[in-house]
Amino acid sequence: MAGAVVNSDALVGENVIVNTAATIDHDCVIGDGVHIAPGARLCGGVRVGAGSFIGAGSVLIPGVRVGANAVIGAGSTLLDHVSDNVRAAGSPARVVAA
Repeated sequence: MAGAVVNSDALVGENVIVNTAATIDHDCVIGDGVHIAPGARLCGGVRVGAGSFIGAGSVLIPGVRVGANAVIGAGSTLLDHVSDNVRAAGSPARVVAA
């Protein structure tokens, strides 16, 4: 999409959506079927499990891990790892449903 950026040494799985103005920084690993919404920012070394959704305008700090089928709410700042099948939101993001 327009303005989307995928930087060096990032690995992006199959059927991934990297939406408008989203960025995937260096050394990230994005699983199959992930949706990265508009304006989301994934700093270096982030790992996102298959089937997850990263909400619009979210920021994931370097090195955090998002489990499979997780949802990170729009505008969230993810400072720590989240497990599979978890919903997290807020700034800083906190688990809102597991």
